[in-house]
Amino acid sequence: MAMQLYLIPHRTGDERLLIPGWAGELSDHEVEFIQERLRLSRRLSRKWGIINWGYSEQGIRQVALLGITG
Repeated sequence: MAMQLYLIPHRTGDERLLIPGWAGELSDHEVEFIQERLRLSRRLSRKWGIINWGYSEQGIRQVALLGITG
């Protein structure tokens, strides 16, 4: 049963993608990586200014490109 764990690939991504404004234009895989991480961390979601569970692709792309304004 423990061997099955090795058959499931771990998603990896560059941790710098999680810094608002750092990444610029994102690929679809990068958006998926960020969405996954945002769903797992309230602290990161707050850092990205994402509230009310609004992990929309467009919202993530905007923050990745422009950073947090306000």
